[in-house]
Amino acid sequence: MQPLIEELRAVTRVETEQRTLYALDGSVPELVLFPSSWEEVSRALQVCTRHHAPGVVWGGGTQVGVGNPIRAYRWAIDMRALSQQVDYSPTDLVVTAPAGMTLGALQELLRPQQQWLPIDAPLPARQTLGGIVASNSTGPRRQRYGLPREWLLAVRAVLPSGEHIKAGVGVVKNVAGYDLPRLFAGSWGTLGVLTELTFKVAALPEVSCAYQYTLREPEELPLLRDALQHPLLSLEMLEAVYERGGGWRVVCGVAGFEEEVRWLLALLQERTHRDWTPLSPEEVDRLRDRPLLEGALCRCRLVVPPAHTAELVMTLSQRFAEAGIQAHLGVGTIHIWWDEALPEVQDLQDLRKEAHQRDGFCIIEQAPAEYKNSIGVWDMVRGGAQVMRRLKRGFDPLGVLAPGRFVEGL
Repeated sequence: MQPLIEELRAVTRVETEQRTLYALDGSVPELVLFPSSWEEVSRALQVCTRHHAPGVVWGGGTQVGVGNPIRAYRWAIDMRALSQQVDYSPTDLVVTAPAGMTLGALQELLRPQQQWLPIDAPLPARQTLGGIVASNSTGPRRQRYGLPREWLLAVRAVLPSGEHIKAGVGVVKNVAGYDLPRLFAGSWGTLGVLTELTFKVAALPEVSCAYQYTLREPEELPLLRDALQHPLLSLEMLEAVYERGGGWRVVCGVAGFEEEVRWLLALLQERTHRDWTPLSPEEVDRLRDRPLLEGALCRCRLVVPPAHTAELVMTLSQRFAEAGIQAHLGVGTIHIWWDEALPEVQDLQDLRKEAHQRDGFCIIEQAPAEYKNSIGVWDMVRGGAQVMRRLKRGFDPLGVLAPGRFVEGL
């Protein structure tokens, strides 16, 4: 280890005291890197590649544990110290920011111009822009604004070889064959290290508000969902929330000009014949952050066609009454987690079968390493493992970045 540390200390800041904070699936890295520029990232990866020393990229650490246990874990690279300045053009609706900047910090920078980046990722004060793009992280407002990759214009990244690449709109150098910004979105730090990101931004809605309704019976959920399927009822979010002992509630979000929001609320009440209670912005933020805030022992994400979401969440609440459940009804994403006792492995296998029966899939986002090894994490790679292996070999042939995070050989 000593030659590796000595070489890395010559190119960037290295710490060994704090490494227990970067443990993953019971493994602790030998050292932690804190680069302050893409040049330092490049030189550090060159050293790690030369020593065949694999490691993991860290942002805010909120979702870095998603994935199969890493085969070898010698270092962590903490991106929060990157010091590139933000390049912001309000008139062009474009902003370029370092990957280590948090989403919350960027939103504060945009707010004086009445603009924002329409990415609704949980825990914005902790999640970094690079981590959000790498994980394609989003929240309830995905219903209206989509995934982070849809707002991504360009990226700068460092490959494991140390090569610095730029790709996307308005960039001189590009790489033929792949749409690199979209390729890096959802790559979970396995292809390269994102150092800078360019996004298109949007005007802040004049009014944004949310309303909730507590269901008397769970069977109301499909009926309510059907009532909200109206071409003129453009919702920011449509959430179904199940809490142990508290039953079901549905949350709707509307946004736009003040007059437009009043009209949407009237249409909402007309379509549903229900009284909706306003939610404060703090309660909406708590709802957005809830799946990551609960300190879950085990957490899963199911994705099914939206038409099947209401039926599936009702089935899950009956079968797993001890779990917390939250569903983005409009896009077909369901989060389920256990924070008091672990489910059985067979329960998770059955959960996956429930998703398959509805033409969906189930990812085990958080669980003990033995669970991950037993049933696998990435249900979605059933038909794509060969393509993923080819990409990994092209970008990271020595397996320096998070080896094994997806499937064996990646």
